[in-house]
Amino acid sequence: MKLKLGEKGFTLIELLVGITIAAVIVGAASMTVVTMMRLTPQSNNWAIALHQVQNAGHWISRDVQMSQGEITLGDGNPIFLTLTLPQDQNPDNNKTIVYQFDEEDMPDGLKRLIRNNQTDGEQIIIAEYISGDPDDTNASYESGMLTFIITATSGDVPPVTRDYEAMQRVPPAPSP
Repeated sequence: MKLKLGEKGFTLIELLVGITIAAVIVGAASMTVVTMMRLTPQSNNWAIALHQVQNAGHWISRDVQMSQGEITLGDGNPIFLTLTLPQDQNPDNNKTIVYQFDEEDMPDGLKRLIRNNQTDGEQIIIAEYISGDPDDTNASYESGMLTFIITATSGDVPPVTRDYEAMQRVPPAPSP
Protein backbone atom coordinates (compact mmCIF):
# COMPACT_ATOMS: atom_id res chain seq x y z
CA MET A 1 0.00 0.00 0.00
CA LYS A 2 1.37 3.35 -1.01
CA LEU A 3 1.02 6.32 1.27
CA LYS A 4 -0.02 9.58 -0.26
CA LEU A 5 1.95 12.72 0.25
CA GLY A 6 1.32 14.07 3.78
CA GLU A 7 0.04 10.76 5.21
CA LYS A 8 2.04 9.08 7.93
CA GLY A 9 1.71 5.65 9.54
CA PHE A 10 2.39 4.58 13.10
CA THR A 11 5.95 4.08 14.17
CA LEU A 12 7.04 0.91 15.91
CA ILE A 13 7.31 2.77 19.21
CA GLU A 14 3.72 4.06 18.93
CA LEU A 15 2.43 0.56 18.19
CA LEU A 16 4.30 -0.92 21.17
CA VAL A 17 2.95 1.79 23.51
CA GLY A 18 -0.59 1.19 22.26
CA ILE A 19 -0.30 -2.58 22.70
CA THR A 20 1.12 -2.09 26.20
CA ILE A 21 -1.77 0.20 27.24
CA ALA A 22 -4.29 -2.28 25.80
CA ALA A 23 -2.62 -5.15 27.71
CA VAL A 24 -2.80 -3.21 31.00
CA ILE A 25 -6.49 -2.48 30.48
CA VAL A 26 -7.31 -6.10 29.56
CA GLY A 27 -5.26 -7.37 32.53
CA ALA A 28 -7.08 -5.10 34.98
CA ALA A 29 -10.46 -6.09 33.56
CA SER A 30 -9.65 -9.80 33.78
CA MET A 31 -8.47 -9.46 37.40
CA THR A 32 -11.75 -7.74 38.25
CA VAL A 33 -13.74 -10.55 36.65
CA VAL A 34 -11.71 -13.21 38.47
CA THR A 35 -12.16 -11.42 41.81
CA MET A 36 -15.92 -11.08 41.27
CA MET A 37 -16.23 -14.76 40.38
CA ARG A 38 -14.32 -15.76 43.51
CA LEU A 39 -16.16 -13.38 45.88
CA THR A 40 -19.69 -14.21 44.74
CA PRO A 41 -19.80 -17.71 46.30
CA GLN A 42 -18.25 -16.35 49.51
CA SER A 43 -20.83 -13.58 49.66
CA ASN A 44 -23.61 -16.10 49.04
CA ASN A 45 -22.32 -18.38 51.82
CA TRP A 46 -22.08 -15.46 54.24
CA ALA A 47 -25.63 -14.34 53.35
CA ILE A 48 -26.94 -17.89 53.87
CA ALA A 49 -25.32 -18.12 57.32
CA LEU A 50 -26.60 -14.66 58.30
CA HIS A 51 -30.14 -15.54 57.19
CA GLN A 52 -30.08 -18.75 59.26
CA VAL A 53 -28.92 -16.88 62.38
CA GLN A 54 -31.53 -14.15 61.93
CA ASN A 55 -34.32 -16.67 61.32
CA ALA A 56 -33.43 -18.62 64.48
CA GLY A 57 -33.26 -15.40 66.50
CA HIS A 58 -36.63 -14.24 65.16
CA TRP A 59 -38.51 -17.45 65.97
CA ILE A 60 -37.00 -17.92 69.42
CA SER A 61 -37.51 -14.25 70.37
CA ARG A 62 -41.11 -14.35 69.13
CA ASP A 63 -41.93 -17.47 71.14
CA VAL A 64 -40.21 -16.16 74.27
CA GLN A 65 -42.27 -12.96 74.11
CA MET A 66 -45.48 -15.00 73.88
CA SER A 67 -44.52 -17.54 76.54
CA GLN A 68 -45.81 -17.60 80.07
CA GLY A 69 -44.24 -19.48 82.91
CA GLU A 70 -40.71 -20.67 83.36
CA ILE A 71 -38.45 -21.24 80.39
CA THR A 72 -36.32 -24.35 80.62
CA LEU A 73 -32.89 -24.39 79.03
CA GLY A 74 -31.59 -27.70 77.72
CA ASP A 75 -27.98 -28.72 77.42
CA GLY A 76 -28.05 -28.28 73.63
CA ASN A 77 -27.78 -32.00 73.06
CA PRO A 78 -30.34 -32.14 71.44
CA ILE A 79 -32.76 -29.93 73.42
CA PHE A 80 -31.88 -26.25 73.39
CA LEU A 81 -34.97 -24.64 74.88
CA THR A 82 -38.46 -25.54 76.17
CA LEU A 83 -41.24 -23.01 76.72
CA THR A 84 -45.01 -22.81 77.14
CA LEU A 85 -47.25 -20.69 74.92
CA PRO A 86 -50.75 -19.82 76.13
CA GLN A 87 -53.63 -20.43 73.73
CA ASP A 88 -56.45 -18.96 75.78
CA GLN A 89 -57.37 -18.36 79.43
CA ASN A 90 -57.45 -22.11 80.16
CA PRO A 91 -53.94 -23.29 81.13
CA ASP A 92 -54.83 -26.82 80.00
CA ASN A 93 -54.85 -25.56 76.40
CA ASN A 94 -51.26 -24.25 76.48
CA LYS A 95 -48.73 -25.36 73.86
CA THR A 96 -45.34 -26.71 74.81
CA ILE A 97 -42.67 -25.68 72.31
CA VAL A 98 -39.29 -27.40 72.27
CA TYR A 99 -36.34 -26.12 70.26
CA GLN A 100 -33.95 -28.94 69.54
CA PHE A 101 -30.91 -29.63 67.40
CA ASP A 102 -30.84 -32.29 64.70
CA GLU A 103 -27.63 -33.20 62.91
CA GLU A 104 -29.06 -35.70 60.43
CA ASP A 105 -27.49 -35.22 56.97
CA MET A 106 -25.58 -32.10 58.04
CA PRO A 107 -21.83 -31.75 57.27
CA ASP A 108 -19.00 -30.94 59.67
CA GLY A 109 -20.97 -31.33 62.91
CA LEU A 110 -23.41 -28.57 62.00
CA LYS A 111 -27.03 -28.96 63.03
CA ARG A 112 -30.56 -27.93 62.18
CA LEU A 113 -32.60 -26.05 64.75
CA ILE A 114 -36.10 -27.51 64.84
CA ARG A 115 -39.17 -25.97 66.48
CA ASN A 116 -41.21 -28.88 67.79
CA ASN A 117 -44.77 -28.24 68.98
CA GLN A 118 -45.23 -31.00 71.57
CA THR A 119 -48.98 -30.41 71.73
CA ASP A 120 -49.91 -31.08 68.11
CA GLY A 121 -46.70 -32.72 66.84
CA GLU A 122 -45.92 -29.98 64.31
CA GLN A 123 -42.20 -29.66 63.47
CA ILE A 124 -40.62 -26.77 61.59
CA ILE A 125 -36.98 -26.46 60.58
CA ILE A 126 -36.09 -22.98 61.80
CA ALA A 127 -32.46 -22.82 60.72
CA GLU A 128 -29.68 -24.92 59.25
CA TYR A 129 -25.89 -24.82 59.44
CA ILE A 130 -26.09 -23.99 63.17
CA SER A 131 -23.20 -24.77 65.46
CA GLY A 132 -24.50 -27.18 68.07
CA ASP A 133 -21.54 -26.61 70.36
CA PRO A 134 -22.90 -25.48 73.76
CA ASP A 135 -20.24 -22.76 73.86
CA ASP A 136 -21.60 -21.34 70.58
CA THR A 137 -25.24 -21.43 71.74
CA ASN A 138 -24.66 -20.05 75.19
CA ALA A 139 -28.05 -19.27 76.72
CA SER A 140 -29.22 -18.00 80.09
CA TYR A 141 -32.62 -17.22 81.55
CA GLU A 142 -33.27 -14.90 84.46
CA SER A 143 -36.33 -12.91 85.56
CA GLY A 144 -38.20 -13.28 82.28
CA MET A 145 -35.18 -12.40 80.12
CA LEU A 146 -33.63 -14.98 77.82
CA THR A 147 -30.22 -14.22 76.38
CA PHE A 148 -28.75 -16.55 73.79
CA ILE A 149 -26.13 -16.73 71.08
CA ILE A 150 -26.65 -18.34 67.69
CA THR A 151 -23.73 -19.21 65.39
CA ALA A 152 -24.03 -20.47 61.82
CA THR A 153 -21.59 -21.13 59.04
CA SER A 154 -21.92 -22.04 55.39
CA GLY A 155 -19.10 -22.97 53.06
CA ASP A 156 -15.64 -21.61 53.71
CA VAL A 157 -16.57 -18.24 55.23
CA PRO A 158 -16.02 -17.42 58.91
CA PRO A 159 -18.97 -18.22 61.20
CA VAL A 160 -21.71 -15.63 61.68
CA THR A 161 -22.62 -15.10 65.34
CA ARG A 162 -25.38 -12.95 66.82
CA ASP A 163 -26.35 -12.29 70.45
CA TYR A 164 -30.05 -12.01 71.24
CA GLU A 165 -32.09 -10.90 74.22
CA ALA A 166 -35.79 -11.70 74.45
CA MET A 167 -38.05 -10.56 77.27
CA GLN A 168 -41.30 -12.29 78.19
CA ARG A 169 -44.30 -9.96 77.94
CA VAL A 170 -45.79 -11.60 81.00
CA PRO A 171 -42.95 -12.75 83.22
CA PRO A 172 -43.57 -15.77 85.41
CA ALA A 173 -44.94 -15.20 88.88
CA PRO A 174 -42.29 -15.47 91.59
CA SER A 175 -42.21 -18.78 93.41
CA PRO A 176 -43.67 -18.59 96.94
